[in-house]
Amino acid sequence: MKEDKFDHEAKRKLTFEKPEPPVAFRIAWYVMASQPGVYLTDYGEAEAQDFEGHASFSAKYNESKVVLELEVQENASRIEMSIQGDNEVDINALGDELIQRLETSIEKYLSLTSEAESKARRALVAKTCWDRLVYYIFEKKPLSDVYYMLAHGREMMIKATEGEAVEPLTLSTSAWLSRFDSLSREEPTPTDLASGLAKKSIEWKKATHMVIEKYL
Repeated sequence: MKEDKFDHEAKRKLTFEKPEPPVAFRIAWYVMASQPGVYLTDYGEAEAQDFEGHASFSAKYNESKVVLELEVQENASRIEMSIQGDNEVDINALGDELIQRLETSIEKYLSLTSEAESKARRALVAKTCWDRLVYYIFEKKPLSDVYYMLAHGREMMIKATEGEAVEPLTLSTSAWLSRFDSLSREEPTPTDLASGLAKKSIEWKKATHMVIEKYL
């Protein structure tokens, strides 16, 4: 359910054959949510034979609030981006910018070697983990969900940087995971831990973006 009502909406669509739909979804997610101040507000992946993924983000463009929505449907081989805002010129400009970046990012991904492709794919998963971690905190999801996002994001970044220098992210995420040991996994994240994780996730996202940028 959309809480914000805007005067204008711009839609951009891209049909694709490759990469695999889940990868296309995460590339588009990265394109839409790689700028500072973009926050995940809704997310879902359908448990079906054909992949369906959607995500919504709150953001600002030229100091005005906008809502970004992403949908990927395997059966239609289509990525759809929606931008909602009050300034028609701005949202159309942003739509053009995003679809161009998406096309370029997919082209770069498809040109990668198999090893580089594997690392890029894992870094893209880690990116979604950090966004979902913050989303779960603010939605007061059980601590077990937050823990899983942190652990999975860490694991993906270890694999995305395998053979390279040890990332500070690897060490800091390990330290944060240890803070969960004495806490109930069924309760929402305690306020002090939630605040610290939300702030720290900004650093983890920046580090992850730097890895993704090497490939896309």
